[in-house]
Amino acid sequence: MKSINFDEEYVDLILSGRKKSTIRKGIKSCEAGKVVYLTTSSRPFAKARITKAVVKRVRELSDEDARKDGFNSREELLETLKRIYGRIRDSDLITVIYFELV
Repeated sequence: MKSINFDEEYVDLILSGRKKSTIRKGIKSCEAGKVVYLTTSSRPFAKARITKAVVKRVRELSDEDARKDGFNSREELLETLKRIYGRIRDSDLITVIYFELV
């Protein structure tokens, strides 16, 4: 079964239902309806069903995207993406993967 890995700091947000998506740099292949393991340090902590995946540019990210990803604002989300990926430009493609716990 495919997995999506998260930093430890996001586990509680996911399990509480506050984080319902993840944003990954680049174009990622994710099939709606597929069940995946959610992992941290390669250890599973939950299973989730991918509900959809949307490819867009960084400049198209909204406050709503940020809230679904467990952040309070677009600015907070962008700061975190820069911390994880280093330099990130408005024109970079990202994939927003939406999921629900099963």
